[in-house]
Amino acid sequence: MRDYYTETREFWLVNLASQLKNPTLLRIDVNVPVVDGRIVETSYRIYIYADIIRLLSEYTGLVVVAHQGRRGQKDFIPLKQHWIILRKLLPSEIDIEYIPLDKIFTEETKRLIKDLEPGKVLLLDNIRMIDEETKFDPKRSKYIKFFKEVVNSCVNDAIPVWHRAHTSIMALPYIAKTYIGVRSVLELKTLKEVLDNRKVGVSLLMGGAKLAKISYLNNILKWAKGFTGGIPGQLLAYVDGHDLNPINNKFLEKKFSLDVFEDAKTLLKKFRIMYPKDFVIIENGEEKEVSLKEISKTEGVIMDIGSETVETYAQEMESDQIRIRAGPLGVFERGFTNGIRLTKMISGTGLIFLGGDTTAEITMYGLDRMIQNTGGILCVSGGSFLHGMAGENYPSIDKILELQKKK
Repeated sequence: MRDYYTETREFWLVNLASQLKNPTLLRIDVNVPVVDGRIVETSYRIYIYADIIRLLSEYTGLVVVAHQGRRGQKDFIPLKQHWIILRKLLPSEIDIEYIPLDKIFTEETKRLIKDLEPGKVLLLDNIRMIDEETKFDPKRSKYIKFFKEVVNSCVNDAIPVWHRAHTSIMALPYIAKTYIGVRSVLELKTLKEVLDNRKVGVSLLMGGAKLAKISYLNNILKWAKGFTGGIPGQLLAYVDGHDLNPINNKFLEKKFSLDVFEDAKTLLKKFRIMYPKDFVIIENGEEKEVSLKEISKTEGVIMDIGSETVETYAQEMESDQIRIRAGPLGVFERGFTNGIRLTKMISGTGLIFLGGDTTAEITMYGLDRMIQNTGGILCVSGGSFLHGMAGENYPSIDKILELQKKK
């Protein structure tokens, strides 16, 4: 893998007043959890990027580009809610205007961009609602053509989507001089520290709603210890022969393809990767903790990892200098907090959190400042961080280096 932290040094933002040219196109990532059609307002990503907008807008007018969710998913919604939250988080002297999807590529918006000045911000609607976003072609891109006429500098601060070759990040160096954003540099530094310390002991605790890419895990688990919670933990327990009761078994069989089941079996054969010893379930409206051996006798839905799992994982991780959490371990939105308990037990220097949902959980329960003040790091990148841990390249940063690297 390329050493992006070192190679991108000449494209870091280190003097905002001289580097940013008005107006500036800023790609960020405010993709956050959505519950019952509403975004989770306390999401860490929104706080982070509100601060970035506040900082950069002192020196240039900003055209802010971001996305939310994926086509076909319940979280695939416009960015109007995000705009409302950003208005609350930004100081009153910063004027942020929302541009809906049908107004983005218009002469009216082009005029607004040209008239921007420091303290003025335009938030464009969900960029993934534009067909071109997932089909990058620099020769035919209306995105490039539109912005190249009016934008004088670009900032790529969307490290959570760096593993994707999407137009809104790939196109930036074709439009204007492009810099790596301040948050992205911080997370590149964190990634470099993980990769440079592979021999000192690294634990990766994976939760969330899906198993990470098998190609990532095949590389990462060669040097990192694996732990699972959330749905990945249930999946590994199931493919290892455990009956999780008909309700949970059927859920897994419906959610995952046969290929995923085979991948999970292969992981267990190749690597030492742990899954929960017990679970918290809801049965007949009552919350219960049950062991892996006893859950087959219940009719409850799994909601969280259990207390024995928390204790076991904490003991297994305590000898590792780097401990990484990627994805929630339970349904934290409904008050299931064993992931929080485990977090407190493994806190301190070397604790790294990855991704929007994981950090949303930490922010919701007020642990973000405690973690940061005791040596931990909260990253807005999730899948892209694992992408880097697996030694994969970042297409949009490769493009910046290709087009802008000094000879």
